[in-house]
Amino acid sequence: MASKAFVDKVLWDLTYVQSGRRDKIMVQNLEVTVNAGTDVWGRKKKQRALISVTITLDRKFESASATDTVDNSTVHYGILSKAIQARLQDDGWLSTGAMSESLVATVKKVAGSTPIYAIETNIFYPKGSMFGDGVSHSLSVTEAASARSNVLYLRNLRIPCLIGVNSNERLQKQPVVVNLWIDGLEDNARIDDYAKLESLLFEEISKTEFQTLESMLEWTVQILRTKFFVEKSDENAHIRLRIEKPLAVPFADAPAVEITRPVRTN
Repeated sequence: MASKAFVDKVLWDLTYVQSGRRDKIMVQNLEVTVNAGTDVWGRKKKQRALISVTITLDRKFESASATDTVDNSTVHYGILSKAIQARLQDDGWLSTGAMSESLVATVKKVAGSTPIYAIETNIFYPKGSMFGDGVSHSLSVTEAASARSNVLYLRNLRIPCLIGVNSNERLQKQPVVVNLWIDGLEDNARIDDYAKLESLLFEEISKTEFQTLESMLEWTVQILRTKFFVEKSDENAHIRLRIEKPLAVPFADAPAVEITRPVRTN
């Protein structure tokens, strides 16, 4: 597992689609209490998490469907759910990245002899964000190929700032909604820096007075490059950043602009 190379999620998804595998077993939003990650103050505390797992089979589950039984052409999702709950009851603190790896190992153990093409896990902390709707980490692994994808996601951070070209928009701050995906962090310890990352975004964006989202996006990426992504293990990561202005267009949820940039430009 550890020897597999990280690839961008877009490339991982493309390889997945081209594989032609389509039969999946899923467990969605399994609620657990975990001793993993950090709270909004960066403390290592137990917290609520929602766990989702998707298993893509290497072959169709034809014998299970033909005999109407749960045989080794498929994976028993009830047993898988209980195995995940049992694994996460261990008392020792885990980093979020290590917990993702543990979920992959649990899937493999439960699957046994069932041929698996890919495993995708998602850990969502509903209370992992001070200003947004939570934080998640996803890990996607293919069994045959030596590639994996790993994405940290900060969801719907609401930050007040001066933004806009209209005269009324220069008079008072309005909220922008920030969504940030970090693709390809190689150090598990960096994944749990999401509270620091959120604080930096709030502190810096709240001081800005841009007229356009386009300028704000490019500036924010540069701030992240110089003030957060300073570790050598960050150098292969990519930043995907979306900013919305929910009050700008009365009859739309929000206009939004999104960019994707590498952490390192050279």
